[in-house]
Amino acid sequence: MSLAPIDSTIQPVLIQINPDLFNDPTFDLLSFNIEIVSEEVDGFIVAASLDNLRALEDKINGFINSDHGTGKIADFWQIVDQDRAAWKPEYILSEVLYSRWPTITDEEVLKVEVGIAFDRPLRAAPDQTKQGGATRFKKYLKELEERDNSMLERQDNFEEFIRYYGQLISGFIDLEDSFSCEVEITGKGLKDLVENYQFVFEINELEEIDASLEADTAYTDKILEILEPEEGSPIVGVIDSGVQEGHKYLELGIDQGNSKSYIDGDNSTADHVGNGGHGTRVAGAILYPNGITGIATPYQLPAYIRNLRVLNPECKLNKKYPARLMLQIVEENSECRIFNLSINSTVKYRSKHMSSWAAVIDNSMHSENVLFVLSAGNIGPATIRNHTQDGKPYPEYLNDNQSKIANPGQSVFAITVGSINHTAFDDENWVSIGGENEVSAFSRSGLGIWDTIKPDVVTYGGGMVFSKNGTYLVKEKEETSLELVRSTLSGGGAIAKDQVGTSFAAPRVSYILAQLSKLYPDESCNLLRALLVQGARLPNGHFRNPVKESIQYYGYGLPSIERVISNTESRVTFYNTGEVRADEAHVYLLQIPDALRDPADDYDILIEITLAFTAKVRRTRQRLKSYLSTWLDWETSKLGESYSDFSQYILKELNGEATDYNSEERKRLDSLHWTINSRSDRGDIDGVRRTNSTLQKDWAFLKSYDLPKELSLAIRGHKGWDKDKKSIPYAVTVSIEVLGANVPIYESLRIENEIEAEV
Repeated sequence: MSLAPIDSTIQPVLIQINPDLFNDPTFDLLSFNIEIVSEEVDGFIVAASLDNLRALEDKINGFINSDHGTGKIADFWQIVDQDRAAWKPEYILSEVLYSRWPTITDEEVLKVEVGIAFDRPLRAAPDQTKQGGATRFKKYLKELEERDNSMLERQDNFEEFIRYYGQLISGFIDLEDSFSCEVEITGKGLKDLVENYQFVFEINELEEIDASLEADTAYTDKILEILEPEEGSPIVGVIDSGVQEGHKYLELGIDQGNSKSYIDGDNSTADHVGNGGHGTRVAGAILYPNGITGIATPYQLPAYIRNLRVLNPECKLNKKYPARLMLQIVEENSECRIFNLSINSTVKYRSKHMSSWAAVIDNSMHSENVLFVLSAGNIGPATIRNHTQDGKPYPEYLNDNQSKIANPGQSVFAITVGSINHTAFDDENWVSIGGENEVSAFSRSGLGIWDTIKPDVVTYGGGMVFSKNGTYLVKEKEETSLELVRSTLSGGGAIAKDQVGTSFAAPRVSYILAQLSKLYPDESCNLLRALLVQGARLPNGHFRNPVKESIQYYGYGLPSIERVISNTESRVTFYNTGEVRADEAHVYLLQIPDALRDPADDYDILIEITLAFTAKVRRTRQRLKSYLSTWLDWETSKLGESYSDFSQYILKELNGEATDYNSEERKRLDSLHWTINSRSDRGDIDGVRRTNSTLQKDWAFLKSYDLPKELSLAIRGHKGWDKDKKSIPYAVTVSIEVLGANVPIYESLRIENEIEAEV
């Protein structure tokens, strides 16, 4: 059998360039007739030469002859256009497929996910109200049409290639820089695709996706008067195994008439998962985050649930491309502001490129202003036992590479939720794995992709126990399990304490976000993200003395509903939302009342700052700051530094503009001692940087008499891949709290401050 025909004038090539060029807006590989397929590490780029490297050779010859306009050639460090069978598989294939590569036969049939690059960025639309704007807009529409036609042509070309060896088994998912799909292909076709197809940047095996842990059922029940959610309550989309909508504890909270099944050939939206269901438990955890037994009656439900069934009776996602499914769900459920997704791959996230599943979630959050809450994923009891027997006890095995966050929990915009124990247990036969408020034995850990802070937060998802007989048996017990609503379709009680998992931690966070959504119905989802994390705190001794494992296991910690949604007399939170461009900054001023800075007082003061933002994304990139069109960070003034001086410093830092500010004098001023900090070697936690995430929280402790008279805060925009520098949305929160003393500060801070921003 011969190989599929391809355009021989377009050649795959591996190029190593000076990494500084990635941040140079004047550098464009397309000027060399080279299209970026994938950005790799250490300056390497998998690319496609559109003219057999002729334009690049001309530039090289021009550089040798000192021709004008060829100076950038010196930044090309290495060009490899031969022996593709030697270098391409390592860059293109997942770890699993690469390990199998030598043994894949030509006749073998495989099902894989394929990512195809399309490096034709969209320009910003010109302003039609300005002079000549109508003409420029007409030209823009023509360029847009040409781009769309080129994308369709590449998709048709790829589909024709695949049909030579197999077939597409999903539709295409389009992002700005790529498209992806699932295919069935022979081993011979896979080898041809990897070695010769010019625009492929990623090939992965299909992952098994489910949401289950084992159960040990114990039934209870309670008589409760239930009231429907108040008018205007948010609708939370539960993407899961379906919900028992007629359940006595859930019925009044169901968004009636809008339930949907996304399972081909099965229109039922009921929860058919045995032993009490899964989606029913998740929905119940949103409506009853603290269980049912202890709550007062009557009880008003906090939100509506939209039942979006995607899992089959075995609690698995079958024959559905998850990225395409997420896109369809967001498009068809525009009334939902929050989506709870307690579903994961059974293995850790892939660490090179953002997965198509997570990228679609990121893209939807930015473009549609929706919020996804994701479970971090679970480690099974058998795996925990094996780790322990192999000499990796709890919690050491959580640092293992295979214990990392499960896809799509690495999404950089979604709220990813891990689990902690709500109690400890010990009897003559069993002992809990970890104590109260310590990380659950099954909870997958961070850091996330590109060293982002993941999970974002943790909450109670139950705990596991070890046997004391030396066999290291691992299971959950009623005493270490959460009380959850359960489906009665297969028998049993309406509530039970019989399951654990990050699946049931995530909806407890969805509940908090639903309460925030009631308070701020017209604000962006970035504000909900920022306020959630602002109200989170690392448990036990980790808050005062964190280490890297503190962030890996707990993210920013356990959110308190009281801290998230309200101020107190001794804790005040300010917030603002806005949009900012690359090379631009918004500078805020917070004034501290003299009464709070009295030298005679000796209060411990906590200052917390959280920044949340979203941006457009590109899947073919391999660093956070390349994945994002624009990225943001924040910085505060030093102690004793005036608002005017700090503003001049920020201006000089962003644009290199000359100001009157004396930078040498600034170096002598003391800084607030931030816990994480913007550089991994400056804060208390080695190896963690707040600027590696799109949710950037930090906190500092100081004495009340050391408080500055004013604290300035800058939100700074930095270049990503967007050369048009379009503005991106953000939210920022600042809290000041007196620790360990009931000192009223709310009113004095409120009177002192009308926070304003300067651009």
